[in-house]
Amino acid sequence: MNVVIIVLVVGALAVLIFKRFSNIVYYIGIVDIFLRILSFIAANIPVKEISNFIYTYFPSSVPSIINMYSSGIFNTILMWALCVLYIFLDIYLIKIFWKKK
Repeated sequence: MNVVIIVLVVGALAVLIFKRFSNIVYYIGIVDIFLRILSFIAANIPVKEISNFIYTYFPSSVPSIINMYSSGIFNTILMWALCVLYIFLDIYLIKIFWKKK
């Protein structure tokens, strides 16, 4: 739970520092990918101590954080907002991909 609070504080600082919407979208995408990589490592590593540490202190993804701390209609609204942010992330990544070609 402490890691969730740290991620939220760093996210709030990112909003204050990065003032552009695209940077906020990138931040949320980076955090979600990092959490998913950690949960994959925890599920597939044979060392129980490392797996238990990751499962104890890190959530599996941004949607799991939302589901942990909200419920009902507020949860639904946050999940749809996250879905929209993921769509924006895909749009930004596709634009970058096409500019590179």
